[in-house]
Amino acid sequence: MRSLLPKRITNDIAGGAVFSLPWLVARDEGLFAAEDIEVQFVRSPKREAKLERRERSISDPQQVDPIGVHVLFETGEAQFQRGCEWGQIRRAYDSRCGGLIVSKRAAVVCQAILVRPDSPYVHPRDLSGAEVAVHFHAGSHYLTLQMLEGFLPRDSIKVAHIPVTSRRVKALLEGQVEAITVAEPWISFAEKQQCKLISEAYCLGSEVAAPEIDTDVYQAVERALKKAVRLINADKKKYLHYLMADIPSKIGVLAPEDFHLPRLRYVDPAPYPPEEFEQAYRWMLSWGLIQPNAAFEQVVDNRIAVADARQMKRA
Repeated sequence: MRSLLPKRITNDIAGGAVFSLPWLVARDEGLFAAEDIEVQFVRSPKREAKLERRERSISDPQQVDPIGVHVLFETGEAQFQRGCEWGQIRRAYDSRCGGLIVSKRAAVVCQAILVRPDSPYVHPRDLSGAEVAVHFHAGSHYLTLQMLEGFLPRDSIKVAHIPVTSRRVKALLEGQVEAITVAEPWISFAEKQQCKLISEAYCLGSEVAAPEIDTDVYQAVERALKKAVRLINADKKKYLHYLMADIPSKIGVLAPEDFHLPRLRYVDPAPYPPEEFEQAYRWMLSWGLIQPNAAFEQVVDNRIAVADARQMKRA
């Protein structure tokens, strides 16, 4: 007997295809349909150029709304959204609609610090005092701090907010900033322009779901995503067109051979354990990027972990 699941759920795919690839594949390969789920994808509208120019001068994360591009989730127009581990802790903490972390994200995303081809910088330590353009409260921001604090004292690490990735790349190539941090497909695009890679690292992410998404619905989503992960890992080239479409044609083009496929890492969604939350939260606290009163039970919906454990025990 087919389960009575909602006909439609809405999913915010802000940030680019690399973060949401399993969702896109699950939709287009009929994996959601097989679970009686119809997924509608939504994306926040583009911000005006005037706002972007103002944000470009911001070097204090406290002046930027941590919700960022995930505003559609907060307004109830999306029931799922995903982001980096640290950003999702902060967004769940700040959520006004009761959004909670329900699992780790399937995408293990690479972020890379890059400089221009003619830059004198060749090593992370060279970036002492140099401004690195990132998206505050997103993976490029948090991972830049983590990559550089292994080489530099914290007061020598400088970051600035340029939230739209294409604008970050443009700012680098035009000499407006000395370095940027971006994810795929922009790493491959920048390398195609002969930009130098200074450092790269991978970060976990998590899924945040609206309160009305119950365990049965999420488990159906999870089953579809796991099947999508297997498809992606079996033939990554087949799905590169999703990433290539993120590069506006007026900026340039990428071909499949431009990608370093091992950078694209996808794993099964899994529960987000308390010890991983605690490590991430304490690090955020040390940078003043969250308040000192957050708790695991406050931002993580442990019903998913409990249901998964029961399912594994039955298996």
